[in-house]
Amino acid sequence: MSSVSPARSSGWVLGRIGGTPIVVAPTSALLGLVLAGTWYPVVDSVLGDLGIATVLGVVLATVVGVALSVLLHELAHGLTGTLLGRRPTRYELYLWGGRTSFGAVGHWAPWKEVLTTLAGPATNALLWLMLDRVFLHPVGAVGSETLFVVALALAWVNLALAVFNILPALPLDGGHALAALVAQVTGRTALGQKVAAWGGVLVSVGVVWYWILEPLLLRGARPQALNLMIVVLVLWSILGSSWRVLGLGSGARAAARLDLRRLCRPVAVVAASAPVAEVRQCLASGMAVVVVVESGRLLGTIDAAGLAETGLEDPAGGGEALASQICRVLPAAAVTTSLGGAQAAQALRAARAVSRWLLLVENGNLCGAVPTGAR
Repeated sequence: MSSVSPARSSGWVLGRIGGTPIVVAPTSALLGLVLAGTWYPVVDSVLGDLGIATVLGVVLATVVGVALSVLLHELAHGLTGTLLGRRPTRYELYLWGGRTSFGAVGHWAPWKEVLTTLAGPATNALLWLMLDRVFLHPVGAVGSETLFVVALALAWVNLALAVFNILPALPLDGGHALAALVAQVTGRTALGQKVAAWGGVLVSVGVVWYWILEPLLLRGARPQALNLMIVVLVLWSILGSSWRVLGLGSGARAAARLDLRRLCRPVAVVAASAPVAEVRQCLASGMAVVVVVESGRLLGTIDAAGLAETGLEDPAGGGEALASQICRVLPAAAVTTSLGGAQAAQALRAARAVSRWLLLVENGNLCGAVPTGAR
């Protein structure tokens, strides 16, 4: 969960809840097709006698139900954060996962992070329980066979989302909660990250054993293709995160020594309605970047090069132009709360592809900007 979010970025905006945009990644369409293609043969084998229209309807209802389950997971993060004093600024959905971005706050205690993070999988567990009790038990409580199949699928999906996300491994909710809990107890954020990273290593070993080694060594069974795909996806995400946090490998060890605060340059914050003259004055006073905000939301940035591109660097020009009209839209990758180590190095690499500057946020406050080397 990030501490700030940009004004715009790629994705389809489905709507807003409480003023917060719900953005669906374009890759969700592909994932939806994969899910539908995987689920169709199963539904057809059970409900094929009812016709292709019924089968397609059940498949579509299941895909939509999965998307809603993911959305409710993210909304739970947002609602919990709001109740604890940190408002969400963006919900992003990827069908099988999501991300909730939050606005900056003066202080955010680790225990609040624990509660906010665990709210997502807790919601999926509650949905599983409701579907199981209302639609599936007692058997035959649902008269419609099609509704039973949809409810059964969504019950198991929500159970899987709850169990998977609660695993003590980064970048899952359980890993973030474990890291925050260790930070709350010890006061050492870096230690919490390392503990969660080792948790990821153990989870990865368990996944390999359960889906590959145990069937192969103890039962002499060849691992199924679906199981192999699950293992690859899990290892790519979890083990990759653990590798970066623990600083394994020579490049990672060098990155572990990185401290972005040493490279930090001063920034100025102006309102969206500020005139260009105020922006010029900030840059002339030695500010590296001018950050434009509106109602606590970061709209974009203006630096000397960007001002020159607009042709308004001359004090005699600009007229009635406002900061919001000339700022460069701030991508999500141009903001980081990771100020040191491998995560900071990764944030700097990601920002280089989209921005000349990486904004640093520490304890909810904007503390400066680091040049990325991008043009």
